[in-house]
Amino acid sequence: YSIDDSHTTEIDDALSVRGLGSAEVTVGIHIAAPGLALSVDSPADGVARQRLSTVYMPGHKITMLPDALVQAYTLQAGRACPAVSLYVVFDAQTLDILRHETRLEQVPIVANLRHDQLDSVVTADWLTQEAPRTGADLPHAELAFLFRLAQHLKSQREVVRGKPENFTRADYTFHIPSAPPEGPRGDEAVEIGIRQRGAPLDLIVAEAMILANSRWGQWLADLGVPAIYRSQASLAPGVKVRMGTKALPHAGIGVPCYAWS
Repeated sequence: YSIDDSHTTEIDDALSVRGLGSAEVTVGIHIAAPGLALSVDSPADGVARQRLSTVYMPGHKITMLPDALVQAYTLQAGRACPAVSLYVVFDAQTLDILRHETRLEQVPIVANLRHDQLDSVVTADWLTQEAPRTGADLPHAELAFLFRLAQHLKSQREVVRGKPENFTRADYTFHIPSAPPEGPRGDEAVEIGIRQRGAPLDLIVAEAMILANSRWGQWLADLGVPAIYRSQASLAPGVKVRMGTKALPHAGIGVPCYAWS
């Protein structure tokens, strides 16, 4: 299942759960892999190198990669998609990590779960119920385990951080429903919404990405392969997050390293 925003055509990540009810549960974190279509100095590589990143704005965005490539590799429901997968095996009771491995594979995407449609349903209360009456078509058992796991991973990071993360501020979303495909003209109405940071679906995705980026970052460092890392020396005032090619601690997240994967 992918868990993503509602107003995007780029679906970059998905999650899977296997082994519920047994002693070990395997969580798969699957990242779209359009890099498989790129070769050095190819036309698509030239576009990516020139743009460097996707630019987001209300009602429009300019993707780093050509749209045809995006649509071919996005994790769209109902098809098998190329992905880089991190499989982490947890003890079902303690949630200790037992082992993990990385695979390059095709992953069947069952459904795209949208934040704006489900945040009012997939609440903490819903996830802790044994048999909720609402949302019967949702993967309740899998989401409930992922929420429990996310809370556990967050608490472990907070021990390293030395203080809890603060999710009291709301995030705002901006949407222009009448914008044409080529982008807004400037006279459209803008819909402004509120999305609470730290909502269960948001927390599940955030913790999965932190887990993958920290594990892959350490793996690359162990192999002596340069990567793009974010680091922060401490939480002292004025100490900012930096970008670099070495695996260094990220105090704000509470991990030994964080690769931008």
